[in-house]
Amino acid sequence: MTRSIVSSVLLLVCLVLSAPPVLAQVSGSPHTNRVPIARAGLFYGRTGIAEGPSGYLEINPFPWLGFCAIVSHSHTTHEIVGGHAQVSDLSTGACLTAHLPEMKGFLISPFVQMAYQNEHIRTVMPLDDGTFDQYADDRVRRVWTVGPTIDRAITKNGPRWVIRIARNFGDSPAVKNAGGLYFVGGLIFPLDHPVELGRSLRRLVGRKPPAADSSTAHP
Repeated sequence: MTRSIVSSVLLLVCLVLSAPPVLAQVSGSPHTNRVPIARAGLFYGRTGIAEGPSGYLEINPFPWLGFCAIVSHSHTTHEIVGGHAQVSDLSTGACLTAHLPEMKGFLISPFVQMAYQNEHIRTVMPLDDGTFDQYADDRVRRVWTVGPTIDRAITKNGPRWVIRIARNFGDSPAVKNAGGLYFVGGLIFPLDHPVELGRSLRRLVGRKPPAADSSTAHP
């Protein structure tokens, strides 16, 4: 488990560092050094008791302050004395984030997050008579998470690489597993300029944005 976490960290760091910053691609952008009003992200990593996907929505009423919502899911299976235990969680929560001035293409945003974690435990144990003993436990716990979000542009007005590295606090297995590590990585997309986002995605996949109508150039 530790090796997989370290490998994921190194991979995402290499991807972020290899992506040229937006200022190096296009100069004079009207959106330079301005955090979008709304952003949405898709992440994968350790948020609770195991690894899994998560979705993210961020609203920034001010350039330096934002509010966000998060939903995540993780699942793992343990082998125990001839049986097995399945542990999963579904977390929903909200967070408050502050945006520091962008430095060399990197945007660092410390955040504080509170989530309600719905834990589901299912164990199956074999008995001497050939039958199985099944046990189920469902609990809802509150988990606090504190750390920074680090993101960097891939293309102008387009998606950004994102890493969130934090620590979980509270009374939950998410706090005890892996030292309470919260680590996810993925992509985040600006939502306040959908046309520009579409053009950036075309550039990202190697397709040129559609040219202007030629009829307007020759009256």
